[in-house]
Amino acid sequence: MAADKWIFVIVIMLMAIGTVFSYSLPIYIETKYNYGEWHFFIRYITFASLGIIIMMTLAQFNPDKVFKPLGWILFIVGLITIFIMPKLPPSLCPIIKGARRWIALGGGLRISPLEFFKVGLIFFFAWSFSRKLIPKHFTSLKEEFTAIWPYLFLLSVVALVIIIFQSDLGETLLILMIFIVMLMFTKLSPKIFGILILIGIIFFGVGMMGKSYRIARLKSALYNIYLMLPDGIQKWFNVNISSYDISYQLRQSMNAIHNGGFFGVGIGNGQLKMGFLSDVHTDFVLSGIAEETGLLGVLLVIILITLLIWRIFKIANHIKTKRQIDYVYQLFCVGVGVLIGFETLLNVLGIIGMLPLKGLPIPFVSYGGSSLLAFSIACGMVLMISKKVNLK
Repeated sequence: MAADKWIFVIVIMLMAIGTVFSYSLPIYIETKYNYGEWHFFIRYITFASLGIIIMMTLAQFNPDKVFKPLGWILFIVGLITIFIMPKLPPSLCPIIKGARRWIALGGGLRISPLEFFKVGLIFFFAWSFSRKLIPKHFTSLKEEFTAIWPYLFLLSVVALVIIIFQSDLGETLLILMIFIVMLMFTKLSPKIFGILILIGIIFFGVGMMGKSYRIARLKSALYNIYLMLPDGIQKWFNVNISSYDISYQLRQSMNAIHNGGFFGVGIGNGQLKMGFLSDVHTDFVLSGIAEETGLLGVLLVIILITLLIWRIFKIANHIKTKRQIDYVYQLFCVGVGVLIGFETLLNVLGIIGMLPLKGLPIPFVSYGGSSLLAFSIACGMVLMISKKVNLK
């Protein structure tokens, strides 16, 4: 059977949107740093083209022969890389905004190993759950906790490295959310998920307290939620408004969304991208799209991503689990769908102030070579798996 064409079509459409706004949105940065007019456009096109080639290539392979080796490479190489990055010299692993998240490749190009490691980690969870959890029949909470303890230990170590050296609480939260959702497809009882969620909340709270700017972001998000409440409910909280404020970035993001209205001001005509809203082509790409194409443009992106997730879940649902490797395929598809969904959700909630902004990209739309290639590999592996199912 052929690979699923609709996943490929949807990804191409998202990349087309990303291409347009990689040219329109970074104009201020290009002027400020004397980049050429086509600087980000050319780089986006280059990585997007490479991503398309990756997806087309992976779609041709037999998953029974290629899927597991590729998954292990992504997991092992990614795991080793994020552990050795703190030991690399600044020339190879530069400190940018107080964090060591990228490895310099030369020529101004940098790669984020964490983006690829997330795909490898999803594979590892799928492979290990299908062997250690799905076949078992647990009789007590103690047995369940004993079974998942090694995963919690691995997640704790990885989280500490990411938080301490990469200063990235958002990615850590995302990985934990993926782990919990994938775990729901095993035979564990609901009690264990309650415990995991409690652990996650405690871990998130400790992480927030570790940096003052994280607390400031949380206060800003809570204040913005407070402003959205009806006047009658606001009185119940008795908040001293003078002691809070919306962060500058969030204020500009909201201004961009407001300026765009329903139809937008036109592609290329946005004003907030002119130095008012930094990272408008990466973290705040949806804000830039909202200003220039309005709510319609944002809805188009959200609908396409929703269709992509639905198609991936549909593939997972149609896999006939007759072998252990079939469970791996199924869980991997679930994990990729959850990864795409949560990254989008956390970004959307961040740019409207409902959550502290986590610096997570909009899949295939935000500028960033590592993100583009990692998502392309993930979707390419799903396309490889899709040849095992019969979708109508």
